[in-house]
Amino acid sequence: MRINALVTLTLRLVGLYALALITAFGLMHGANAAATNALSLQDQRYTYELAKSQLQKNKISAFKASRAKLGDYALAPYLDYQFLMRSFNSSNKTNIEAFIRTHRGSYLGERMLRRYLRQLAQNRDWAGLVYWYKPEVASETMTCKWLEARHAVGDNTALASLNELWVVAKSLPKACDSLFKTWFKSEFYSHDYAWQRFLKAMAKSKQSLARYASSKLPSDQYNTLVQHVRELDRRPYKIRKLATFKPTSYEMQEVVAFGIKKYARNHPVEALSTWEQYEASSMFDETLTRDVKVALVNNLLRKKKNAHVQSMLRSSPSIRSADAIERLLRVQLKEKNWNSVKSTIALLPVESRNSDRWTYWHTRAALELGTIAESQATVAFKSLAQKRSFYGFLSADRIQTNYALENQSSAFPESAIEQVANKPAIRRAKELWLTNYQSEARAEWYYGLDQLSVEELAAAGVLANQWGWYDRGIQAMIAGKHWDHLDVRFPLAFKDHILEAADETALSPSFIFAVARQESAMSEQAKSSAGARGLMQLMPATAKQTARKRGIQHRTDDLYRAEHNIQLGSQYLDELLSQFNGNRILAAAAYNAGPHRVSTWRANQDLVDYDIWIETIPFKETRGYVQNVLTYAVIYSLRMGKPANLITKVEANQKL
Repeated sequence: MRINALVTLTLRLVGLYALALITAFGLMHGANAAATNALSLQDQRYTYELAKSQLQKNKISAFKASRAKLGDYALAPYLDYQFLMRSFNSSNKTNIEAFIRTHRGSYLGERMLRRYLRQLAQNRDWAGLVYWYKPEVASETMTCKWLEARHAVGDNTALASLNELWVVAKSLPKACDSLFKTWFKSEFYSHDYAWQRFLKAMAKSKQSLARYASSKLPSDQYNTLVQHVRELDRRPYKIRKLATFKPTSYEMQEVVAFGIKKYARNHPVEALSTWEQYEASSMFDETLTRDVKVALVNNLLRKKKNAHVQSMLRSSPSIRSADAIERLLRVQLKEKNWNSVKSTIALLPVESRNSDRWTYWHTRAALELGTIAESQATVAFKSLAQKRSFYGFLSADRIQTNYALENQSSAFPESAIEQVANKPAIRRAKELWLTNYQSEARAEWYYGLDQLSVEELAAAGVLANQWGWYDRGIQAMIAGKHWDHLDVRFPLAFKDHILEAADETALSPSFIFAVARQESAMSEQAKSSAGARGLMQLMPATAKQTARKRGIQHRTDDLYRAEHNIQLGSQYLDELLSQFNGNRILAAAAYNAGPHRVSTWRANQDLVDYDIWIETIPFKETRGYVQNVLTYAVIYSLRMGKPANLITKVEANQKL
């Protein structure tokens, strides 16, 4: 074990010395900092790793000597953190609090604070917990302990808002039990809270939780109501017996609402008819009524009962959510029911109605119906074409005009960029990234951005882009809403590898760029929750199969190498392009959702124009994915000075 540890340390130290080459090319921060330290930057890195090793081996004197040599090295606070954490319970309270104060709002400071709050709670140091508590870092357990601490030090208002914590359709941490026992006996508790939690639990089919909540209810007042809900949960059709469920109280109205929503899951038309009878015979609470109608609309949409949905939306303005109306619109588009499309767009909330998406489709519907002249449609499309969006580019294609990039130069004064580069969190993030502590680097960057002004966020984006940390540069621009800095938001990263991959396939470089940008924001180390890896987010099984087909040597870890990932990702994308007869729309959809799904979608609907097919892709994620990839491909083509087409003539002439 000692030999292995020594080998590992040696390899890391050798690797860190190799980073000195990067310094020579001006990529590393620290020219000013190094001047104030006895050690060079590479020596600081070596000493840092040495100190970590010494601490792990409990060589405290040697560790302290190494730590003292580091001066203002960016990662020195990590040693202080690790030193305090190694024996946290016995560490000096003053030192812990000093660390938290010194690093307030930072990644390490908040990690330390979370641990300190747990210790204060364990020690029942209620005054300390009240003082140090910070909601941004608190778990549900810690929130309970904080409220318990407030009550313990005499703050009775701590119990006043506990209903918001307790009335949920899930179990709460055991650590909250003692607090809730106090609450149940206080003036702030009401039996209505138990009733509301019971209803929430039943709606989510959490039977055990529902039993617990109902046990808190007085049987004389709630027993019949609870039995009604349980019966409707088992036999929803019984809600049709209006005489059984007379809504004479608000609680009985809630029972009726529960039954209607349960019945609507499988029989939405019948549930709607039954609800209309209840509504005709009694005055229901306005909020409850809206809740029931929204549930009816969603279930009617799921069962494709579109006429009923349209009728409900027309008669009940309060339930006109953009989501429900857009779902209906996509059904109408698929059916090419242009009259309904035009009238349903008018039901959208103003902000959605005026969006690029629905302005495009409103104009398109009017053209199909002949209710506006071609010249009027051209004016509308020309206005949209001035925007850098999928619908702006679609509109530009329709009137055969140039795409609008709305690009803004990212040339910032060096002093502004240097000022951001010298922020402690940014320095730590960069040093961690360059020394391959990726998760810590991302965390430091996230916390660092949170402390920057809008203008500084733009400078941070330029800075990360200069380093080659492309996904963090993109993140900074998004955080500052700097949408028009295209050189940072759409970097020409790994260009040589992408051009080489394009030469080996039928793909354009811009299409490969667009997929990589959409998949990983140009991050070599990206890994999704599903296990997809690298720049083009390949699943290991897909990568292995593609490598075998193409005779490419491959190991799963190779997916984190840009050249290898681009090669395999492009080969797989090329395979999909061939499968779908050179149509990038279908190939992009298949890359995201799988080729089998795309084939199924096409088999289950009539042939439609390409824009309708894209708009009516069943998966919201895939719909956005395809639109982004096509849009990004245009941006990348124009960035490289190449001709651009959102949709090629061949694609435009195909019915999908």
